[in-house]
Amino acid sequence: MSNLEIAHKLSRRHFLGGAALLGGFSPLALQLAASNATAAGNDYRALVCLYLDGGLDHMHTIIPSDPTNYDALRALRPGIAMPDRAALSSLGTQSPQGGRTAALHPNLPRMKQIYDQGKMAIVYGHGGMEAPASKSQLLSGAVRLPSAAGSHNNGDAQIHTFGDDGTRYGWGGRAMDVLASMNPDNLFSSMAVGPLNNAFSVGSATEVIKADVTGRASNIAGLNGAVFGSAVASAELNALLQRTSMSQAMDQDYLKVNRRVMDSYAQLNQAFAATSDLAPIPTDTSIPNYRIAWRDNDVVAALRTVARCIAARNVLRVNRQVFFVNMRNFDTHSAQAADLDGRNFLRLDAAIGYFYDTLAAMGLSNNVTLFTTSEFGRCAKSNGDGTDHGWGGASFVVGGAVKGGDIYGSLTDIAENSNDLINVGGSPMSIPTISNQQYCSTLASWLGVPDSALPDIFPNLNRFSPAKLNFL
Repeated sequence: MSNLEIAHKLSRRHFLGGAALLGGFSPLALQLAASNATAAGNDYRALVCLYLDGGLDHMHTIIPSDPTNYDALRALRPGIAMPDRAALSSLGTQSPQGGRTAALHPNLPRMKQIYDQGKMAIVYGHGGMEAPASKSQLLSGAVRLPSAAGSHNNGDAQIHTFGDDGTRYGWGGRAMDVLASMNPDNLFSSMAVGPLNNAFSVGSATEVIKADVTGRASNIAGLNGAVFGSAVASAELNALLQRTSMSQAMDQDYLKVNRRVMDSYAQLNQAFAATSDLAPIPTDTSIPNYRIAWRDNDVVAALRTVARCIAARNVLRVNRQVFFVNMRNFDTHSAQAADLDGRNFLRLDAAIGYFYDTLAAMGLSNNVTLFTTSEFGRCAKSNGDGTDHGWGGASFVVGGAVKGGDIYGSLTDIAENSNDLINVGGSPMSIPTISNQQYCSTLASWLGVPDSALPDIFPNLNRFSPAKLNFL
């Protein structure tokens, strides 16, 4: 069975599985059922940030398919196996690309389907920049290479906070600060699923509620069960957090916060219990790559938890939300083709296909937009059997509201002495033509952030034109 046939089979299965939203007949489940009956017509919107942690090699993911650039990249990467050009299916585009074409890696067949359906866009050639920069400006010193180029920490910050490493607040959390009045209860406006903390989710007035990939609230562990293996310790911790002997105003405020958070986690766990049957992950072990793409895929599990939170949106009293999910192992300095082709592409393709199909089955594909981020793209030249840190990269945006089936930005000219590449330490990296702030401001605007508030969240946005792209 081909990858494309497998993708069709799984797509139908996900859709049918996602239609069974609720389990049991608890009062909360009945509330969810009633609220979901009108879900497609409500004003709910959510952004889901899927962070490809380590630096996505955009040139191995979105492979040049025209002969000139394919051959140029292959010559720069003698130690990295690339699919034969004949096996590549070039993406249709509406935007002119000057004769250059590109194809998704063959191990991303479901993402290719969603792109062809017009529900996925590629934003190509964006990166951390303080101002527009050309190759001549960079070589002459008229424009300085930003700290985000080639740096994990600063690259992460430059797409999630727009400061350097250590910047406290991220644009997702700050967007929720602006939109707080749209939520009857803003506590669940920003959520992170999985083990990694990221400043993207934090605002000056917006805190992050965490859940694990199995669908449990995880900010305060051990309150229902055991601490260090002891039920007594759990009870003592619970009592300590809710002690009533406080007299000082600050202590009373602390107590109120603790009680509210603990009550809210109980509410979230009830919501998870009521959605335990939503869109079950496939268990058919005959599916090729079942273990990698499904059984051991923590990204699919995390996105299922996100979908369960969205299903409970009316009970959690939110109309606007942001979510953060981390996907690891994109720092491919070695064994790149094996790690990407044989593992991460299978996991990414399954996760995005699963989530899109689940939201479609819930009638919410127009209400939820998933987008990817990464610190940077990677260099065009191989270091042996991997690639080193780069600068400009590419991202995916998926959802019913996306103006998909197109590449936003210019595909890289990989020819020798190209104006699209600059050598840093002997490694040619892509020069961004789109700033991260243009990319992310478009997403924030779709969520509902007014144009007047965008410059406060995206500090250098006025240096770039247009301020927003057209993929939503």
